Amino acid sequence: MYKQQILNQLNSTQLLDALEFFIFTFAELTLLFIVISFVVSLINQMLPPQKIKAVLTGNRGYGIAIGLGAVTPFCSCSTLPMTIGLIRAKAAFGPVMAFLFTSPLLNPFIVGLFWISFGAKTTSIYVFFVGTLAILSGYLLEKFKFDRFIRQDLLTPDCSAPNSNCDSSAESKSDNQAKRSLAWKLLFKSAVKEFISFAPYMAIGVSIGAFLHGYVPQSAFESLANQAIWWLIPTAAIIGVFLYIRASTMIPIAASLAAKGMSMGAIMSLTIAGAGASLPEMIMMKRMFHWPLIFAFILLVFTTACLTGFAIDLI
Repeated sequence: MYKQQILNQLNSTQLLDALEFFIFTFAELTLLFIVISFVVSLINQMLPPQKIKAVLTGNRGYGIAIGLGAVTPFCSCSTLPMTIGLIRAKAAFGPVMAFLFTSPLLNPFIVGLFWISFGAKTTSIYVFFVGTLAILSGYLLEKFKFDRFIRQDLLTPDCSAPNSNCDSSAESKSDNQAKRSLAWKLLFKSAVKEFISFAPYMAIGVSIGAFLHGYVPQSAFESLANQAIWWLIPTAAIIGVFLYIRASTMIPIAASLAAKGMSMGAIMSLTIAGAGASLPEMIMMKRMFHWPLIFAFILLVFTTACLTGFAIDLI
Protein backbone atom coordinates (compact mmCIF):
# COMPACT_ATOMS: atom_id res chain seq x y z
CA MET A 1 0.00 0.00 0.00
CA TYR A 2 2.77 2.42 0.98
CA LYS A 3 4.73 1.57 -2.17
CA GLN A 4 1.62 2.17 -4.29
CA GLN A 5 1.10 5.58 -2.71
CA ILE A 6 4.70 6.53 -3.53
CA LEU A 7 4.22 5.41 -7.15
CA ASN A 8 0.98 7.38 -7.44
CA GLN A 9 2.64 10.46 -6.03
CA LEU A 10 5.59 10.03 -8.41
CA ASN A 11 3.27 9.67 -11.42
CA SER A 12 1.35 12.76 -10.34
CA THR A 13 4.58 14.75 -10.05
CA GLN A 14 5.75 13.59 -13.48
CA LEU A 15 2.39 14.55 -15.02
CA LEU A 16 2.52 18.00 -13.43
CA ASP A 17 6.10 18.48 -14.65
CA ALA A 18 5.06 17.48 -18.17
CA LEU A 19 2.01 19.78 -18.14
CA GLU A 20 4.03 22.69 -16.77
CA PHE A 21 6.68 22.15 -19.44
CA PHE A 22 4.04 22.04 -22.19
CA ILE A 23 2.20 25.19 -21.05
CA PHE A 24 5.28 27.34 -20.54
CA THR A 25 7.16 26.04 -23.60
CA PHE A 26 4.17 26.36 -25.94
CA ALA A 27 3.42 29.87 -24.65
CA GLU A 28 7.07 30.89 -25.01
CA LEU A 29 7.35 29.47 -28.53
CA THR A 30 4.07 31.13 -29.54
CA LEU A 31 5.33 34.54 -28.42
CA LEU A 32 8.78 34.01 -29.95
CA PHE A 33 7.35 32.70 -33.23
CA ILE A 34 5.01 35.67 -33.72
CA VAL A 35 7.57 38.28 -32.64
CA ILE A 36 10.38 36.80 -34.74
CA SER A 37 8.08 36.39 -37.77
CA PHE A 38 6.98 40.01 -37.40
CA VAL A 39 10.55 41.33 -37.09
CA VAL A 40 11.78 39.26 -40.04
CA SER A 41 8.84 40.44 -42.17
CA LEU A 42 9.67 44.01 -41.19
CA ILE A 43 13.31 43.50 -42.19
CA ASN A 44 12.23 41.95 -45.49
CA GLN A 45 10.00 44.96 -46.12
CA MET A 46 12.79 47.45 -45.39
CA LEU A 47 15.50 45.51 -47.22
CA PRO A 48 14.72 44.35 -50.77
CA PRO A 49 15.16 40.62 -51.42
CA GLN A 50 17.96 41.42 -53.85
CA LYS A 51 19.95 43.02 -51.03
CA ILE A 52 19.48 40.07 -48.65
CA LYS A 53 20.33 37.64 -51.45
CA ALA A 54 23.50 39.58 -52.27
CA VAL A 55 24.62 39.65 -48.62
CA LEU A 56 23.98 35.93 -48.01
CA THR A 57 25.69 34.60 -51.13
CA GLY A 58 29.11 33.06 -51.68
CA ASN A 59 31.84 32.52 -49.10
CA ARG A 60 31.04 35.82 -47.39
CA GLY A 61 27.44 34.66 -47.04
CA TYR A 62 28.51 31.69 -44.91
CA GLY A 63 30.49 33.94 -42.59
CA ILE A 64 27.55 36.32 -42.19
CA ALA A 65 25.15 33.41 -41.63
CA ILE A 66 27.39 31.96 -38.90
CA GLY A 67 27.74 35.39 -37.31
CA LEU A 68 23.97 35.92 -37.45
CA GLY A 69 23.41 32.52 -35.86
CA ALA A 70 25.96 33.29 -33.15
CA VAL A 71 24.19 36.48 -32.03
CA THR A 72 20.59 35.16 -32.12
CA PRO A 73 19.80 33.41 -28.81
CA PHE A 74 17.18 31.07 -30.29
CA CYS A 75 16.43 27.46 -29.49
CA SER A 76 16.08 24.94 -32.32
CA CYS A 77 12.33 25.61 -32.68
CA SER A 78 12.38 29.41 -32.42
CA THR A 79 15.09 29.53 -35.13
CA LEU A 80 12.55 28.38 -37.73
CA PRO A 81 10.63 31.68 -38.26
CA MET A 82 13.84 33.50 -39.17
CA THR A 83 14.82 30.62 -41.45
CA ILE A 84 11.48 31.00 -43.24
CA GLY A 85 12.09 34.72 -43.66
CA LEU A 86 15.55 34.15 -45.14
CA ILE A 87 14.19 31.51 -47.54
CA ARG A 88 11.41 33.84 -48.71
CA ALA A 89 13.94 36.64 -49.14
CA LYS A 90 15.72 34.36 -51.66
CA ALA A 91 18.91 34.12 -49.58
CA ALA A 92 21.34 31.46 -50.78
CA PHE A 93 20.29 28.04 -49.50
CA GLY A 94 23.70 26.99 -48.12
CA PRO A 95 24.13 30.00 -45.80
CA VAL A 96 20.50 29.70 -44.67
CA MET A 97 21.09 26.10 -43.60
CA ALA A 98 24.39 27.11 -41.94
CA PHE A 99 22.37 29.65 -39.92
CA LEU A 100 19.82 26.95 -39.01
CA PHE A 101 22.64 24.73 -37.73
CA THR A 102 24.44 27.48 -35.83
CA SER A 103 21.73 29.53 -34.15
CA PRO A 104 20.69 27.06 -31.40
CA LEU A 105 24.31 26.14 -30.61
CA LEU A 106 26.32 29.35 -30.62
CA ASN A 107 25.59 32.64 -28.91
CA PRO A 108 27.56 34.70 -26.36
CA PHE A 109 25.50 33.35 -23.44
CA ILE A 110 26.12 29.69 -24.35
CA VAL A 111 29.80 30.25 -25.10
CA GLY A 112 30.19 32.08 -21.78
CA LEU A 113 28.53 29.24 -19.88
CA PHE A 114 30.75 26.68 -21.63
CA TRP A 115 33.84 28.72 -20.78
CA ILE A 116 32.91 28.96 -17.09
CA SER A 117 31.81 25.31 -16.80
CA PHE A 118 34.39 23.47 -18.92
CA GLY A 119 37.27 25.85 -19.59
CA ALA A 120 38.75 27.59 -22.61
CA LYS A 121 40.11 24.48 -24.39
CA THR A 122 36.85 22.55 -24.49
CA THR A 123 34.91 25.70 -25.43
CA SER A 124 37.31 26.50 -28.28
CA ILE A 125 36.99 22.97 -29.70
CA TYR A 126 33.18 23.19 -29.41
CA VAL A 127 32.99 26.56 -31.19
CA PHE A 128 35.45 25.53 -33.92
CA PHE A 129 33.68 22.27 -34.76
CA VAL A 130 30.16 23.69 -34.62
CA GLY A 131 31.07 26.64 -36.85
CA THR A 132 33.18 24.67 -39.33
CA LEU A 133 30.74 21.77 -39.68
CA ALA A 134 27.79 24.17 -40.01
CA ILE A 135 29.50 25.77 -43.02
CA LEU A 136 30.38 22.35 -44.47
CA SER A 137 26.82 21.08 -43.94
CA GLY A 138 25.30 24.13 -45.62
CA TYR A 139 27.73 23.80 -48.54
CA LEU A 140 26.93 20.10 -49.05
CA LEU A 141 23.16 20.65 -48.89
CA GLU A 142 23.42 23.44 -51.47
CA LYS A 143 25.83 21.51 -53.71
CA PHE A 144 23.52 18.49 -53.85
CA LYS A 145 20.52 20.78 -54.46
CA PHE A 146 18.52 19.89 -51.38
CA ASP A 147 16.72 23.21 -51.79
CA ARG A 148 14.37 21.34 -54.14
CA PHE A 149 12.88 19.75 -51.02
CA ILE A 150 11.56 23.06 -49.67
CA ARG A 151 7.77 23.04 -49.72
CA GLN A 152 6.49 25.21 -52.54
CA ASP A 153 3.78 26.86 -50.43
CA LEU A 154 6.57 28.17 -48.17
CA LEU A 155 8.02 30.03 -51.16
CA THR A 156 4.67 31.55 -52.12
CA PRO A 157 4.42 35.13 -50.83
CA ASP A 158 1.56 36.07 -48.54
CA CYS A 159 -0.27 38.71 -50.55
CA SER A 160 -1.93 40.08 -47.41
CA ALA A 161 1.50 41.22 -46.17
CA PRO A 162 2.78 44.61 -47.28
CA ASN A 163 6.18 43.19 -48.24
CA SER A 164 4.85 40.44 -50.47
CA ASN A 165 5.50 42.26 -53.79
CA CYS A 166 2.30 40.74 -55.17
CA ASP A 167 1.39 44.17 -56.52
CA SER A 168 4.35 46.20 -57.70
CA SER A 169 2.36 49.13 -59.08
CA ALA A 170 3.33 52.66 -58.10
CA GLU A 171 -0.12 53.20 -56.64
CA SER A 172 0.24 50.19 -54.34
CA LYS A 173 3.66 51.39 -53.13
CA SER A 174 2.28 54.84 -52.53
CA ASP A 175 -0.60 53.43 -50.51
CA ASN A 176 1.78 51.41 -48.35
CA GLN A 177 3.94 54.45 -47.69
CA ALA A 178 0.91 56.56 -46.80
CA LYS A 179 -0.49 53.98 -44.41
CA ARG A 180 2.43 52.74 -42.32
CA SER A 181 0.26 51.96 -39.34
CA LEU A 182 -1.87 49.74 -41.56
CA ALA A 183 1.30 48.11 -42.90
CA TRP A 184 2.37 47.21 -39.36
CA LYS A 185 -1.04 45.69 -38.71
CA LEU A 186 -0.76 43.67 -41.91
CA LEU A 187 2.70 42.47 -40.91
CA PHE A 188 1.40 41.37 -37.52
CA LYS A 189 -1.60 39.69 -39.15
CA SER A 190 0.75 37.86 -41.50
CA ALA A 191 2.91 36.72 -38.56
CA VAL A 192 -0.15 35.39 -36.73
CA LYS A 193 -1.33 33.64 -39.89
CA GLU A 194 2.08 32.00 -40.22
CA PHE A 195 1.93 30.88 -36.60
CA ILE A 196 -1.54 29.36 -37.04
CA SER A 197 -0.27 27.23 -39.93
CA PHE A 198 2.57 25.97 -37.68
CA ALA A 199 0.54 25.62 -34.45
CA PRO A 200 -0.57 21.96 -34.93
CA TYR A 201 3.01 20.86 -35.63
CA MET A 202 4.25 22.91 -32.69
CA ALA A 203 1.64 21.41 -30.35
CA ILE A 204 2.60 17.85 -31.34
CA GLY A 205 6.32 18.59 -31.01
CA VAL A 206 6.01 20.31 -27.63
CA SER A 207 3.77 17.49 -26.37
CA ILE A 208 6.49 14.98 -27.16
CA GLY A 209 9.07 17.25 -25.54
CA ALA A 210 6.85 17.58 -22.46
CA PHE A 211 6.48 13.81 -22.16
CA LEU A 212 10.24 13.30 -22.39
CA HIS A 213 10.83 16.11 -19.91
CA GLY A 214 8.39 14.71 -17.37
CA TYR A 215 9.04 10.99 -17.71
CA VAL A 216 12.73 10.69 -18.68
CA PRO A 217 14.73 11.49 -15.51
CA GLN A 218 18.31 12.75 -15.43
CA SER A 219 19.26 9.41 -13.86
CA ALA A 220 18.65 7.84 -17.29
CA PHE A 221 21.70 9.77 -18.54
CA GLU A 222 23.70 9.23 -15.36
CA SER A 223 23.44 5.46 -15.87
CA LEU A 224 25.48 5.89 -19.06
CA ALA A 225 28.38 7.54 -17.24
CA ASN A 226 30.53 4.44 -16.85
CA GLN A 227 29.81 2.81 -20.22
CA ALA A 228 32.36 2.15 -22.97
CA ILE A 229 33.43 5.33 -24.73
CA TRP A 230 33.50 4.00 -28.29
CA TRP A 231 29.73 3.60 -28.51
CA LEU A 232 28.69 6.10 -25.84
CA ILE A 233 29.25 9.19 -28.03
CA PRO A 234 26.95 8.11 -30.92
CA THR A 235 24.44 6.76 -28.38
CA ALA A 236 24.39 10.13 -26.60
CA ALA A 237 23.84 11.84 -29.97
CA ILE A 238 20.89 9.57 -30.79
CA ILE A 239 19.36 10.24 -27.37
CA GLY A 240 19.89 13.98 -27.86
CA VAL A 241 18.02 14.02 -31.17
CA PHE A 242 14.90 12.72 -29.44
CA LEU A 243 14.98 15.38 -26.72
CA TYR A 244 13.94 19.02 -26.72
CA ILE A 245 16.46 20.95 -24.71
CA ARG A 246 18.26 24.26 -25.09
CA ALA A 247 22.04 24.30 -25.01
CA SER A 248 21.87 26.82 -22.14
CA THR A 249 19.63 24.42 -20.18
CA MET A 250 21.82 21.45 -21.02
CA ILE A 251 25.05 22.99 -19.68
CA PRO A 252 24.17 22.66 -15.94
CA ILE A 253 23.05 19.08 -16.61
CA ALA A 254 26.29 18.48 -18.50
CA ALA A 255 28.32 19.75 -15.54
CA SER A 256 26.48 17.29 -13.29
CA LEU A 257 27.09 14.40 -15.70
CA ALA A 258 30.78 15.31 -15.93
CA ALA A 259 31.01 15.24 -12.13
CA LYS A 260 29.52 11.73 -12.18
CA GLY A 261 32.18 10.47 -14.59
CA MET A 262 30.62 10.70 -18.06
CA SER A 263 33.20 11.53 -20.74
CA MET A 264 33.24 15.13 -21.94
CA GLY A 265 32.95 13.92 -25.54
CA ALA A 266 29.68 12.12 -24.81
CA ILE A 267 28.37 15.18 -22.97
CA MET A 268 29.17 17.45 -25.93
CA SER A 269 27.59 14.94 -28.30
CA LEU A 270 24.40 14.90 -26.21
CA THR A 271 24.37 18.71 -26.02
CA ILE A 272 24.87 19.34 -29.73
CA ALA A 273 22.36 16.73 -30.88
CA GLY A 274 19.76 17.75 -28.30
CA ALA A 275 20.01 21.48 -28.99
CA GLY A 276 20.65 21.24 -32.74
CA ALA A 277 18.04 18.75 -33.95
CA SER A 278 15.31 18.05 -31.44
CA LEU A 279 12.31 15.85 -32.22
CA PRO A 280 9.86 18.77 -31.77
CA GLU A 281 11.91 20.80 -34.26
CA MET A 282 11.75 17.96 -36.79
CA ILE A 283 7.97 17.85 -36.52
CA MET A 284 7.79 21.62 -37.12
CA MET A 285 10.25 21.32 -40.01
CA LYS A 286 7.78 18.96 -41.73
CA ARG A 287 5.70 22.09 -42.39
CA MET A 288 8.69 23.61 -44.21
CA PHE A 289 10.60 20.78 -45.87
CA HIS A 290 10.08 17.37 -47.42
CA TRP A 291 11.51 14.28 -45.72
CA PRO A 292 14.81 13.97 -47.68
CA LEU A 293 15.95 17.40 -46.45
CA ILE A 294 14.81 16.69 -42.89
CA PHE A 295 16.68 13.38 -42.81
CA ALA A 296 19.80 15.00 -44.31
CA PHE A 297 19.63 17.74 -41.65
CA ILE A 298 19.34 15.16 -38.85
CA LEU A 299 22.24 13.13 -40.25
CA LEU A 300 24.47 16.19 -40.48
CA VAL A 301 23.66 17.32 -36.93
CA PHE A 302 24.26 13.75 -35.70
CA THR A 303 27.61 13.69 -37.53
CA THR A 304 28.56 17.07 -36.08
CA ALA A 305 27.71 15.85 -32.57
CA CYS A 306 29.77 12.67 -32.96
CA LEU A 307 32.82 14.31 -34.57
CA THR A 308 32.89 17.04 -31.93
CA GLY A 309 32.53 14.46 -29.16
CA PHE A 310 35.36 12.27 -30.47
CA ALA A 311 37.58 15.33 -31.05
CA ILE A 312 37.10 16.56 -27.49
CA ASP A 313 37.92 13.13 -26.03
CA LEU A 314 40.98 12.74 -28.26
CA ILE A 315 42.36 16.28 -27.94
